[in-house]
Amino acid sequence: MSPFVLSRTLRFTVVAVCAAASLAGCDKIKSATRDMQPGQAFLDSQIPPGLSPQYFPPQGFVWGAYRAKNLPEARYGVASPPVNPKAQVLILADPDYPAESYFEVMRQLLDAGYGVWLFEAPGQGGAGRYLLQNDAVFAAGAKDSQVAATGFINDIVKPTADKPLFVVGTGYSAINSLALSTVLKSDSVGGFVGYDPYVGGDISKGNIWHREDVPKSYWGQIGQNWQMSNPDLRLKVKSDNWQKQVKKAYADLNGLHLPVVALKRRPAAVRVIAPKSDSTGEANAASNLCARLPRCEVMPNEGPQALGRDVAAFIQTELTKI
Repeated sequence: MSPFVLSRTLRFTVVAVCAAASLAGCDKIKSATRDMQPGQAFLDSQIPPGLSPQYFPPQGFVWGAYRAKNLPEARYGVASPPVNPKAQVLILADPDYPAESYFEVMRQLLDAGYGVWLFEAPGQGGAGRYLLQNDAVFAAGAKDSQVAATGFINDIVKPTADKPLFVVGTGYSAINSLALSTVLKSDSVGGFVGYDPYVGGDISKGNIWHREDVPKSYWGQIGQNWQMSNPDLRLKVKSDNWQKQVKKAYADLNGLHLPVVALKRRPAAVRVIAPKSDSTGEANAASNLCARLPRCEVMPNEGPQALGRDVAAFIQTELTKI
């Protein structure tokens, strides 16, 4: 039985029981289910026909699943370069795209000699779904993605000082990467990147996936190809609660004043990479966000297709300082 069928069966059971219970009883039932998240990750994506090889999974790539605490399973993938890696990179996928959209970035980083991990947080893409989530991107709390990523780093990646980890987040997930820079303080963590971060404001709810609705964005078009062949990756609508939690995560980060408190150890470097196509307002907002963090600089780039090379250059620069 598909794990998502199991998840939906449990959701329907809760709804049916609630329908027969009092309002107070229904609330207790829903509360009890929060600690029983059955969601399992989707680990069998099929390469779309006609896709350019540069967007294929790298050689030796494998999928896996990781469960942090009581959350649904996160979905991850990993590949290593043919040489002994000088560092590791963790890419936090934006919920706007399935993780498969990042294979080109992954290949660029592997070519530079770094081991690479892809990570989809619970409730998005092909990761496990929350009970009662339905067919929309969902998060129960503002820090769920950060909790899952932190556990994954400590339990699975296990970076070391001689092979430090660099965390990269894009879009909405850039907020999680930048937030992690404030809590992951270790010699085994070399730096953090936030690419084209969400900088507050309204979030488009999105529409149910249709094959004829081809996105205009670079990663969106790649993702559309993968979604054509893999229906389990078609979460496009953003739930109201997910929007609320993302806005809270951004507000928490944007309210920090950290540069004056880093006293015990030199913090890891942080880069906010902003596409040159961003509007003046977006660029200014990204700069203001960066100003909240110690050792943070803003760097322009040519767009998603250049991200892997820009991150590799950043990593190389930081490795020379270790």
